Amino acid sequence: MIVKRCATCGRFRSYEDGDAFCIGCGHDSLEAVCACGRGYDFAPHEPGDELHCPRCGTRLRGRANDIT
Repeated sequence: MIVKRCATCGRFRSYEDGDAFCIGCGHDSLEAVCACGRGYDFAPHEPGDELHCPRCGTRLRGRANDIT
């Protein structure tokens, strides 16, 4: 299992290698790593609404800006 983040809804979950669609919203925008290359293995265990990549500081929680 690999922790992946849905770029559409911002949820983190464990997925298998071949999984392509988000469990929560159904979009095919799963990411296994941040744009800087840092894995998301830490993310599901962190509390709070705001979550940022510990390497580059990119905001990781929440919906993509173009999704309403």
